[in-house]
Parts: sequence; C-alpha cells; structure tokens
Amino acid sequence: MKKSTFNSIKLGLFVLAGIFLLTFSLYILGKNRKLFGASFELKAHFEDVNGLVEGNNVRYSGIDVGSVSDVVILNDSVVEVTMNIDRKMKKVIRSNAIASLGTDGLIGNRLVNISPASGAAPFVSGGELLPSKEEINTQAMLQTLHRTNENVAVITEELRATIHRINTSTQLAELLEDRSISANLKASLLHLHETTEKASALMSSATETLALASKGEGTLATLLTDTTLAVELEQAVRKIKSVETSAERLVNDLDAIAASVDKDLNQGEGTVNALLKDSLMAERLRQTIDNVEKGTAAFNENMIAMRHNFLFKRYFKKLEKEQKKQAEIQKKTE
Repeated sequence: MKKSTFNSIKLGLFVLAGIFLLTFSLYILGKNRKLFGASFELKAHFEDVNGLVEGNNVRYSGIDVGSVSDVVILNDSVVEVTMNIDRKMKKVIRSNAIASLGTDGLIGNRLVNISPASGAAPFVSGGELLPSKEEINTQAMLQTLHRTNENVAVITEELRATIHRINTSTQLAELLEDRSISANLKASLLHLHETTEKASALMSSATETLALASKGEGTLATLLTDTTLAVELEQAVRKIKSVETSAERLVNDLDAIAASVDKDLNQGEGTVNALLKDSLMAERLRQTIDNVEKGTAAFNENMIAMRHNFLFKRYFKKLEKEQKKQAEIQKKTE
C-alpha cells in the first residue's frame, strides 16, 4: 500500500515537471528566444515604438537574427529597446549600424530592422547603444494626406469659380476678339528691338572710343594727353579771367558814375544833369548800361559752365590748389 502511494506521488511529480517544461518551452518559443545557443544584447532608443513588445523579431538586412527582450520607458520622450542577438552576428554588425522600427508585412507584427551604415566602424561586442532612425508614422501620413485633400478641394473650388468668371466676362471676350491688340504689341516689340540695336551700337562705339583712348589714339586721347592744348587752354582761361576782372572794374566804375549822376540830379547841377535832360541821350545811355549788365551776366554764366566742363575742370582744380597754397603761405608769414 505504501509502495503504491509512493509511486503515485512520483508519477504526479513527473507529470508536473513535464507540464512545467512544456509551458516554459512554449513561452520561450512564443518570445522567439533560443533555448540553446549563446546571444548578446544590443540597445536602441526611440521616441515611439508603435506597439513593439517583447518577443518581436529583430532583423539584420532582412534576416532574422534575434528578438526583442525588453521595452522600457526611460522618460517622456525616450523608449529603450533591448535586443537579444545571435552571437554569430558579432562579426557582422558594426557599432554604427542603424536601428529602425518596421512591420512584418502590411499588417503583421512590429519588428526592429538593423541596417548597415556607410563608413568604417568596429564590430559590436555586446551592450552597445545603436543609433536609431524614426520611422514614418502612418497616422501622421494620413493626417497630412487629409489636409492635402482639403487644400486640393479648396483650390479646385476657387479654380472652378475663376474659370466661370472668365467664361462669363464680356470684357475678357472683347480683349480676346480685339485684333488691334496683337498688332500694337507686335509694333511695340519692333520698336523695342530697334531701340536695343541702337543702344548696342552706341555702346560698341563708346567701347571703341575708350579703347582708342587707352591706346593713346583718337580725338579723346589727344584732348587728354596733348600738353600743348593744355597750355593753350590755360592761357585762354587766364585771359578770360582778366577780362572778367576788367568787367568787374567796369561795373564798379558804372556804379560810381550812377551815384554821381544821382547826386547831380538831386542838386540839379553838373554836366550829367544837362545830358540827362536830353531824352534821346538818356535812352541811349540806359540801353548801353543794360547791354553791359547782360553781357556781364552772360559772361559769368559762361565762366561757371567752363568750370564744370571736363576740359577745364582739371585746370580750375589746379588753380584752386595754388590759391589755397598761397593763402596758407600768407597766413604763415603773418
């Protein structure tokens, strides 16, 4: 009796051990974990794992090389994924390989894809944190597509309204049927073409003139480099300045005479008074004074214009420098 009870206990224990081993084996197989064979760990950080759980596959270049062993939330923006990788992959996966999330097929389970990266890097030894790349979120794609569809609908409606306005516009129809517009446009283009050709010819001529001047040839070069001409211009300017001085003296003398005349007229005496009583003589004298004043004004205008002329500008600048030097010398001597 005792022996039969003992055998029943051993049988029960054996059955329980078998059930435990079977359950453990099913759990390991369900988690895609190998019962036999060494493995090592790799880690990667993601912002959103989109349903990735323990036991999901890990692939390298499309080949299953391990499984996800743990998914831990480190903070509000980082999720750490720990992967068990087959030990043989230590000689294949490099430390710069990129981890990304994917899906097994269109609607399959989530998985981690490890892709090789360009550039030299050492092979992994275990425990490395691989660089990660966020996948394109399907929900975000759908939202963007929805916004795009709404924008396209709005654009289509506005385009339809615009086309309707064009079709019902009488002014646009008149413009399209008016044949004179095309003729005027053609004439404007011809005038523009002619103007462009003339401007091009003018620029070519100016370029040739400057080229000759730079080589010391042509009228412009002669004006700029002929020292004899410069001396003659300097002499002419000096004569003009002397004439200007004489004209100023003449005006001063005329002012003095006019003052004397005013005095004689006020007193009723003198030869001037007698001459001024002659109306014909007075009229001639007035015309003469007017002509002298107009000539002086015109002469001053000519002198101002000559100061701005490019042929005399250099000379006047030279005279101004000499006057400044003389003024400085006088100040020093005083």
